[in-house]
Amino acid sequence: MPFKEKMTQFTGYNWYAFGITHEHAAAKERQHFALTEEQLKYYFQEILPQNDCVGFIANTCNRTSFFLFGKNPENIEKTFLENLSATDITEIGERYIGKKAIYYLFEVMAGLDSQILGDFEIVGQMKAAFDKSKTQGTGLGIVEKLVNHAIYCSRRIKNETGLSEGTSSTSYAAVQFLKCTLTNFSSAKILVLGLGQIGKRTLDNLVAEKGANQIFIANRGSSKSKKQAALHGVHPLSWEEAFKNIAQFDAIISAVSAPEPLFTKTTLADAKARCIVDLSIPFSVAEEVQNDQTIEVANVDKLSTTIAKQMEQRKKWVPRAHEIIREELDKYKEWELAVDAVPIIKELRNRLEKEWSAKHTDLEKIERISGKIEARLFERIRKNPKLLRELQKQLYGRS
Repeated sequence: MPFKEKMTQFTGYNWYAFGITHEHAAAKERQHFALTEEQLKYYFQEILPQNDCVGFIANTCNRTSFFLFGKNPENIEKTFLENLSATDITEIGERYIGKKAIYYLFEVMAGLDSQILGDFEIVGQMKAAFDKSKTQGTGLGIVEKLVNHAIYCSRRIKNETGLSEGTSSTSYAAVQFLKCTLTNFSSAKILVLGLGQIGKRTLDNLVAEKGANQIFIANRGSSKSKKQAALHGVHPLSWEEAFKNIAQFDAIISAVSAPEPLFTKTTLADAKARCIVDLSIPFSVAEEVQNDQTIEVANVDKLSTTIAKQMEQRKKWVPRAHEIIREELDKYKEWELAVDAVPIIKELRNRLEKEWSAKHTDLEKIERISGKIEARLFERIRKNPKLLRELQKQLYGRS
């Protein structure tokens, strides 16, 4: 991969973020922008390397966003737009470049850009997206450092503010919706379909709610179902069993990833379920079912409106959250500066010691003096980053 060979020379490289989120499109539109596993592999294995870029793609129910570091990230945006028949990402989404892209990543990690303000589930989703990029070879060290720092910042915000107080999240809202909609919540047979991150969190909330006594779970891989069933004391079903017995459930929570809707009028022909929570993007409930007045269907957009009151309390903490982000970004910038500065300062120190040792015999004194010079020089660079470029020019003939 060309980028790996150039890791120590970041001239011409930049941070770049773009995508489509709940801010710009309703869930009905967002489902058309979600990327399949094959499409994700295509970007990781071909498009990113071709454009000297590393990074990751957040492909969740609320966003399809690219977080990149590289030389030609705008070409990746063009490829994405070509598939959407659009000419400018700002017409349908957003774009951030340089420092703004870094700030945006920290905002997203903190839940400040979530549909449900302060939704801490986004941290796990972003971490999972980054881990996927690592397995594909695009989660390079500098990206990992930034992601880890953003995660640390989000934890500070969670611990030092009330931005995530209460249990307001998409998975929590899903359970509350069922409680309000089902007249027989305690005796209702509830199926949780899909045990990815959002599915597992919804199951956690459903069990924690204490009242739902007949919970059934199913996943395409049976090992997850068995593990979660043992953990929570619920009933595991195979994927086939779940659909074979779909008629017996009073409510369904769907958190699956599928290119086509799983729940159609045909699928639900004999079902008694009058309540379906669709946490999937693309939707797993067909439009014909969504329009059926006899079935109550809630997607991620509808769920976000059920906890509006708690959001008003959280909004008071937004200014402090931004203060913490700025504090942590300053620390990150110092680290970034040190990555560039340390090799230069070490080279200067080595040259000075070599020159002085030819004239003086007290090597201990030389090391002590050069060490002080090194510390002072780094402090000067920290206060005036432009000095680093001047030193690079003098030492290597480049800026």
